[in-house]
Amino acid sequence: MDIDVKPVHIGQAIDKRRLELGLSKSEFGRKIGVPQQHVNRILERETMETTKLIKVCQALDFNFFALFCSMSHQISAYLAAVTLNGNAHNTIGDNELAAQLSKEQAVVESQKETIRLLKEQLDNLNTQINRLDSNLKDKDEIIRLLKERNS
Repeated sequence: MDIDVKPVHIGQAIDKRRLELGLSKSEFGRKIGVPQQHVNRILERETMETTKLIKVCQALDFNFFALFCSMSHQISAYLAAVTLNGNAHNTIGDNELAAQLSKEQAVVESQKETIRLLKEQLDNLNTQINRLDSNLKDKDEIIRLLKERNS
């Protein structure tokens, strides 16, 4: 498989994202646990240790690793983790992901049908309540008229 790895000035990419989010350098520094003067060095660097970049990805809610290469079938790590019961370290293929998504879609459709049936039952119960309330009002009126007549 050919992967086209691109050169990325990681500091510039981080600074661009920081600015998009409207974060000051000191706010960004607090998010990743470094003093502001160290932030300036980070933003000037072309490269960065993977573990530090992971912290930056989390702090800025952005996958900077994706900037280095484009793949024909990119899958969101977040969606893959959610699909596979929270385990983002699973290596999955398109077929398994499609199977998992189909299974989840079936669950969602089943839940939608359950909701529809419950709404229908709720509507029927509300209709019965209104009918009983109307009957009660009629009986109260009959009682009032009988009392009036006997008085």
